[in-house]
Amino acid sequence: MTVPENVEVERLRAEVARLEAARRGRAGRAGRWVGAVAILVVALLLGVASIAAVFARNQLLDTNRYVATVAPLARDPVVQDAIANRLTQEVVTRVDLEGLAKQATAWLQQQGAPPAVNQLVPPAVNGVESFVHSQVRRLVGSEQFAGAWDAANRVAHDDLRAVLTGGSSGAVSSSGTDITIDLGVVLETVKQRLVAAGFALAGRIPQVSVPFTVYSSPDLPKIRTYVTWLDRVATWLPWVVLALLAAAVAVAPNRRRGLLLTGLFVALGLLLMRGGIAIARDYYLDRLPPTVQSPEAVAHVLDTVTRRVREFVTLLITLGFLLALGAYLAGTGRLPVALRRLVSRALDATARALGRAGLPLGRTHDVAQRYRLFAELAVIFLAALILILNPSVTAALWLAAAVLVVLAVVEILARLPAPAPKSPTPVLPG
Repeated sequence: MTVPENVEVERLRAEVARLEAARRGRAGRAGRWVGAVAILVVALLLGVASIAAVFARNQLLDTNRYVATVAPLARDPVVQDAIANRLTQEVVTRVDLEGLAKQATAWLQQQGAPPAVNQLVPPAVNGVESFVHSQVRRLVGSEQFAGAWDAANRVAHDDLRAVLTGGSSGAVSSSGTDITIDLGVVLETVKQRLVAAGFALAGRIPQVSVPFTVYSSPDLPKIRTYVTWLDRVATWLPWVVLALLAAAVAVAPNRRRGLLLTGLFVALGLLLMRGGIAIARDYYLDRLPPTVQSPEAVAHVLDTVTRRVREFVTLLITLGFLLALGAYLAGTGRLPVALRRLVSRALDATARALGRAGLPLGRTHDVAQRYRLFAELAVIFLAALILILNPSVTAALWLAAAVLVVLAVVEILARLPAPAPKSPTPVLPG
């Protein structure tokens, strides 16, 4: 084989090796993208589960969160109307207004009143019922009722938590397979009534605990185990989801595109969850039994109870889209590059204008140049902390705008013209 032929063979071998390496590279990149997408799918499914677990844990085991969730119900006019109607119905039924009215008309007839007096029964009953309803509605709409509502829900939730965790709260305690209440308070009331009735020996009864088993089930320990696991899952699963999202970005061949894909997956996936919540709500309300007196009040209760989870999901959707938008604007596409160039020119022009304005900025340029990265990271961290303390869509949008403004100010200060060096003071000849 001649020298030219050897050269040609080597060239062909190199070309084949290059093509093979490129093919393996493309296959490797495709495999990494598939892996990133698979991780995102798992993260999204676990994310939905973690949102449900955190919501359930907060409502079952956190009394303050539960009371904060149901407190608005006592201030909701629709719910107030439903409660007032129910209480009015109970009062009218227990008092038996119609029976009393008929007794009154019968007595009047015995006294010589004409039979037409019976026609007064319906308007009389309606009048009294209307009076009772107005009084009950006034009470239900007062702050006194709202406070009583909050206190009653707090006591009830403390008792429920004691049952679910095997602890104790007030008169209710749970241990093993039994739920017990302490009748000591009842015994104290009985003692006081006996003493008031003349049975002085009852005063010798000491204050004691009188446990009384109200429920016993072999399933109680199992239920407590489930609640314990719910608490653990709600604590750790969100961190697992965050780790999976970070892993998806790390596995992606292109980190920026991986970040963009992560933001879109989070936003679009939780949009589906938000839609599922709305569909489940409508499905439930459409199938309420006929015995429900106020479907509108049920809808208000359902919306109030699920308000926090819906707001949190909406917040995550907003953050997902903001993350995707930021990753897109950091890309190499024609539009992102043009926008960044336009913003950079605007920042440079503003910095030059400030430099010509003669403002006493001193060494601002040097300080901004030296601490620019630290300042930008501090601003982003502070915004994230504020968002954690006040998680809402409005806060997220305002914080995003504020971060952009502060970062722009830092960039402008860093781009200020460097101060001209001072000329040495001339030394006059002696």
